[in-house]
This record gives sequence, C-alpha cells and structure tokens, in this order.
Amino acid sequence: MPALRTDRIWSRLVWPLLWPLLLAQLALVLLGLVVGLFLWLGGAGATSWAASGWLLLALLLGTLFITAAFLLQLRHRLSDCHARIDSGLEQVEQQVCELMALLPPWLREAEPAPSAEPTLEARLGHLNAALLVLHSRAQQQPSLPLLLGSAARPGMLLLRGRIVAVNRAMEQLLGESAEALHGQDPMPRLHCLDATEGQPERMQVLDGQGAWHHCEVERLASRGYELMLFAEPHDRSREFDELLTARERAREESRLKSRYLALLQRELVPLLHDLGQELESALGRVEEQRLAALRERTADVRLLLDSLVDEQSEPLPTESPAEERGPALRVLIVDDGPVNRMLATQVLERQGVAVDSVAGGHEALERRRRHAYDLVFMDIFMPDMDGVETARHWRELESLDPTGERSVLVALTANASESDRRRFQEAGMDDYLAKPYRPSALIAMLRHWRPHAFKEPLST
Repeated sequence: MPALRTDRIWSRLVWPLLWPLLLAQLALVLLGLVVGLFLWLGGAGATSWAASGWLLLALLLGTLFITAAFLLQLRHRLSDCHARIDSGLEQVEQQVCELMALLPPWLREAEPAPSAEPTLEARLGHLNAALLVLHSRAQQQPSLPLLLGSAARPGMLLLRGRIVAVNRAMEQLLGESAEALHGQDPMPRLHCLDATEGQPERMQVLDGQGAWHHCEVERLASRGYELMLFAEPHDRSREFDELLTARERAREESRLKSRYLALLQRELVPLLHDLGQELESALGRVEEQRLAALRERTADVRLLLDSLVDEQSEPLPTESPAEERGPALRVLIVDDGPVNRMLATQVLERQGVAVDSVAGGHEALERRRRHAYDLVFMDIFMPDMDGVETARHWRELESLDPTGERSVLVALTANASESDRRRFQEAGMDDYLAKPYRPSALIAMLRHWRPHAFKEPLST
C-alpha cells in the first residue's frame, strides 16, 4: 500500500486557498509602497506623514483580514474533508462487519472491542486491528480445493457452473489434467439419468476414452460454489456377499476361540487342582477359614472356564414355548463374584426366569423384605455376611411373613463335606451346589425344586 504523500495535502488543500490571498496581500503592499513613494517625491510635510501612518494601519488591517479569511476557508475545507473521511471510515467498518459475518461461527470469537474514544486515530486503530483479525481468521478457514484433493472419490468444485478444481481421481476418470479442466463447463461430459424417488442421483460420466460410466452423485451448493462427488453405483449383491463373508469369518474366529478356551481349560484345571491340594497340605486345619476362601476363589475360576467352554461347545437348553411353561419363576442370586452373577443370570434368563442378583447378604435380606423368591442361589463365603448367617436371617423373615411363602435356599460352595452339609441344613438351607458347577446344573436344580414351572418332561 503506498504511503500518504504530505505534498498532496499542501497542493490540494492549502495552496488553492493561500495563493489568491497572497496575491491580494502583495497587491496591498505594492499599493502602500506606491503611495509612500509618491508622498516622498512630492515633499509632503507632516500631513503627508500622517497619511502614510494611516496607510500603514490600513495595510496591517488588510493583512489581518486576509489571514482571517484564509483560516476560515481552511477550516471549512478541513470540516468537509473530515466529513468525507468519516463517511469513508463508516463504509469500511460496515464492510469489515459484513466480512466478519461471512466467517464460520467458530472463527467469530474474541473480536476486537471498539475504542471508547470516537476519535479519528482511535477509529483507525480499531479498524486496523479488525482487519488483522479478519485476515488471520480467513487464513484459518479450510481450503475447499485442498479438502477435495484428499477425497478418494472423484470430485469437482464448480463456481457459477465452471470447473475451478478437481481431485486426482477425477483427473484419472476424465483423462485430463486439472489445468486443462479449469474454467470448462462440465455438462458436456455429464448426462443426468432419470431420478427415482428415494434413490441417490445418478449420472453418466464421459471418460477420456469416450466411454460412459454410471455413477451416483452427491451435490453440495453454498454461496455460488457447488461440490460434486461421484461414486460407483451401490451394489446390494456385493454388500450381501461381504456380509456373508464377515459372518463366516466371525464363525471361524469363534471356533478358534473355542479351541483356545478348551486348551486353556485342559491346562488350567489340573493346575488349580494341584494348587488346592498343596494349599490344603500347607495350611492344614490351623488356617481352615483361609483355606476355604482360597478354595472358593479357585472354584470361581474353574466355573468361569467351564461356563465359557460350555457356551462355545455345548448349546444351553432353550426357552420352552409359552404354552408348555408353567407359572413364571423368580430367582435371586447372592454372590460377591460379578462374573458368577453374570453367568448365572444369563443361563437362567434364557429359560424365561425372572432373575435378580445381589453381591452380599445384607442386600439379599433387603430384597426379601420387598418380595418373595421361589429359589435363592446363595454363595457361602461373602465378605459382609456369609451365606449361613444370611440363611438364618432369611428364615426368620419368612417366619414373620403372614403369607407363609417359603423360598428354596441352595448353597453355592466349594466345600461339600458332610459337616458342611449339616451346617447348611441347620441354617435352614434346602440343598447345595458344589463349585465349579456347569450351567446345566443350575437348570437341573431349578427343575428339581420347582417342577411345576416346567410342564414338559425333563429330557435325559
């Protein structure tokens, strides 16, 4: 931008006003000199010198009037110039605001605040700051040609119906470079097909070899620009084949995982058995409580392995049809192991059983206060209240129930000795299920104690 020349202000603003006044002043001075010379040559006396004094006074007053006239005209000219500058600044500020409004919303934040003093210098400073912000934010906008070039599908960018940019895939399709296509009308190379309602727009594209290609087209128009992306027609049969291939791949992966789980079970179960024997011989009766807890944990691991292998290899019994089932059962699972609760819940829900699960004895008793359960699978070793104590409190709550409903309590434990079974019976438990148990064992226990819910005979 060229710098402002100070001589233009002198030549366009000051000099047109100053030179007529200087001529008038020069004429006045010459007139005074002529009169003074005439009086001196005439040999005038004191009267003539008084006239000369009045002449000098008139010359001084004339000079003052000429200076005042110059200053008044200069002020008028400056006011007019300031008004034109102010009008121009308002137009530029309005245009800057309109350009700011064209930016995306995420680029309009933190605009420079206008100055509190509406002076010319302050307005120019604010306008300069706004222009700098506008320039920096305009550079942050995404470049449409750059985005188009990164697209894998053939595409072109049009402005007022003319090509302004194409990507590499479009160059290969049309057989021409971007420079050769720039500014051309694309319609001779495109042929619109009859559109079907609900279907993507289709076109035929003429390639560089003179052959027509069927393509699906996506259009996006904004502010005079139009973006066109081309793709091969959607092939439903190919998509179906891909889905079948993905399903077969998933099945193969499932079979492979099943074999891996079977190998893991074959290696880990004997290890857990040997570990249990070593712990029993090492701890003995002195650490009986700790030994029982370790047995419980190893039984949980074996239960998880058996359940995973059973789910991969042996299909679980499916839910019976509605007309072959009796009244719906309500079962509660009390176990501090989240994996055990999840597996038991999934197995029983597949049989159409309403299942609730809790992690401790206090939660189980709270559930009993709300409603009764047909059958309760209760873990023996739990951190807050063990299964034996929970069973005693459970029977006490049932004795206070006026309906007289009684739940079947089944103990889940890795300790299944004769003394343990007597302890379970004394606490009011009806049966026990030794860990690790298979999913089919849960269903068999349910059929044994609540056969009325399964009208079809139990298959052997």
